[in-house]
Amino acid sequence: MYDFAIIALLALAVVKVVDFLSDSFAPLDRMRSVLTFLVGIGAVWTLDYSLFDGFAVTVRNHAAGVWMTGFMVCGATVAWRALFAYLTHDRAASDETLGSHTGLRRAA
Repeated sequence: MYDFAIIALLALAVVKVVDFLSDSFAPLDRMRSVLTFLVGIGAVWTLDYSLFDGFAVTVRNHAAGVWMTGFMVCGATVAWRALFAYLTHDRAASDETLGSHTGLRRAA
């Protein structure tokens, strides 16, 4: 059960890091999908984490298990984006966006 939580929360972290990077650097906004794959697989590779090891599933090559886990994290980002779109009632403007972001407004 904890292994599933690791995948889900790692996917949430990937979504927010990609949102931050694409909001900070305008040219990266067009490459949001590629950036999601790079950050997701890079995070799992950096952690050297394999979901298959957590569930005691035998995989012949540990590196292949890490890559597959990275693809699972990237796939789970779609669910997080759909949940955010449902909660905020914003429709995505294009592929994998959460709509337009506005800056902070001054209250007083």
